[in-house]
Amino acid sequence: MKKKENIIIIVVLVVMILAIIGVSYAAFSYSKTGSKVNSITTGSITMTYTETDNTISLNGALPTTDKTGMVRLNPGEYFDFSVSSEITGDVNINYEISAKKEDGNTIGGRYIKLYLIRLTDDGSEEALMVPETYNEESSANDYTGRPVNEMSLYTSSMNSSESNNYRLRMYVDESYNPQGDGGGLTFSVRINVYGKAGDKYVPLTTQKILEDNELQEETTNMFNYASNGSYIASITEEGPQYGSEPSQVTNGLYSMNDEDGVSYYYRGAVTNNNVQFGEYVSDYYVYENNGLYYQSLESCREANVGYEDGCTQVKLASAGDKMYWKIVRVNGDGSLRLIYNGTSATPDNSDLAHSYSVGNTFYNLEHDNPKYAGYTYDNGTDSFIKREVDTWYKNALGSSIYDSKVSSGRFCSDSSGYREETMMGRSVFASFDRLASVFGKLMGLEMQENVTPTLKCPTTSESYGGSYRLKAGLITADELVLAGESFGGVISNSYLTAGDNEFLWYWSMTPSSEDGGYENMVRVYYENAFLADLGAFNSNLSLRPVINVTTENGFTSGDGTASSPYVIN
Repeated sequence: MKKKENIIIIVVLVVMILAIIGVSYAAFSYSKTGSKVNSITTGSITMTYTETDNTISLNGALPTTDKTGMVRLNPGEYFDFSVSSEITGDVNINYEISAKKEDGNTIGGRYIKLYLIRLTDDGSEEALMVPETYNEESSANDYTGRPVNEMSLYTSSMNSSESNNYRLRMYVDESYNPQGDGGGLTFSVRINVYGKAGDKYVPLTTQKILEDNELQEETTNMFNYASNGSYIASITEEGPQYGSEPSQVTNGLYSMNDEDGVSYYYRGAVTNNNVQFGEYVSDYYVYENNGLYYQSLESCREANVGYEDGCTQVKLASAGDKMYWKIVRVNGDGSLRLIYNGTSATPDNSDLAHSYSVGNTFYNLEHDNPKYAGYTYDNGTDSFIKREVDTWYKNALGSSIYDSKVSSGRFCSDSSGYREETMMGRSVFASFDRLASVFGKLMGLEMQENVTPTLKCPTTSESYGGSYRLKAGLITADELVLAGESFGGVISNSYLTAGDNEFLWYWSMTPSSEDGGYENMVRVYYENAFLADLGAFNSNLSLRPVINVTTENGFTSGDGTASSPYVIN
């Protein structure tokens, strides 16, 4: 059989308006590469978009995996450009980077993936999206000026003089089969940047949340206490001794900066952060083996080598079942960060189908190296838990109309600060120093005085963990502390508390410590509702996905209570 020709991608880079590059099977040619700097100026605001000389020109490109397509750096495999501003005074630019396909494409956009990153000052790459197939927005963005029928890649704002460097990659998805395509297929896009001066974009959902909740002030050393005021008073031979401080009872909506601006987070015994978003479009099954529930038959068999025959199909949800969530926080970019709460706003946890989780499993199947505490390791190998989360999202939301509302949000598996702690006979990560400092000080360890959670992902030098842009992930231990949890057996009254049986222990994605070759993850243990750590290899906890949802239309109904959840259409 004649060897099939490879697919070629065309990328077009436009400075606000033009520059088209064409590629064919035989070779590639271009009619023009952009070299002009185009500016829009409004009073004391100047915004500039400049493209470099390099272009994407994949000659003989084969379908490829995301893992490969996301890291390509050979000439012709990426395009660099910058967006800059010169701003004086109290003004702001909302801007958006988008893609628009050209006429005459002979391969469908559903087979083409785009991936945009920001180049940081040290030359590293910060993902701004997960690789997504070409899809156009059905509505315009009045805040940025982006018109309808373009694919939104990234939206942000600038209120001071700055320069941001971006890198675009585009490739043929591995799902495409080139057999029988006849050759000569092409796909072209223009990359556009739009910007408008105005107030920073505040989604209607954020406005509603701020209307429904009086913003609270942090109390002094608030995070040394659980949200109900409980704390560790001392540690004796009998173990931790607990006290209660009424002045430290903290419930409501608070604020803290993340990488994208001001984030508003819920804390304590709040009851008005319930959301209904999405539904199961078909019956959803998991696979049970020895009391654990996996997202696929393959993962069940992988985790039960020698006992594969014990994997039995169990229904988690029926077609039409609604998905319910708790709002963890409003992200700095305006999106909502949601944690799964089951197929009911009030799950009774009588069994898996009626619990707040989608399964329960190991964090990883490997051990004897701290890297296995990372959400990924070896610079991109997925942990077992990440594959489970990704499988759930792909099968439950990724194949539905709701996928377009789920943004590629920030997630953090903080593997920074790994060090040996000799007194405890273990090594710890920065998260332990940051979130268990009160417990550690009482144990006689050299640790900081106060608990200091953060919504900014610390930079790590390790080849595991780090900062991600994902469609779905897990909650971080810092977010759990912000929600009202506390380390060391302190019982909380957080809105995340859901009951007292086996389905109430769930994973976060934050490495905690390493002891005897079993990497521990900070997790929530809800028999008594407190933050603790447990072995990533030899423990099985529930899986509670976290997503980030972006909507420009606000909530369609509801007040956030369990009886009337906010609804995102």
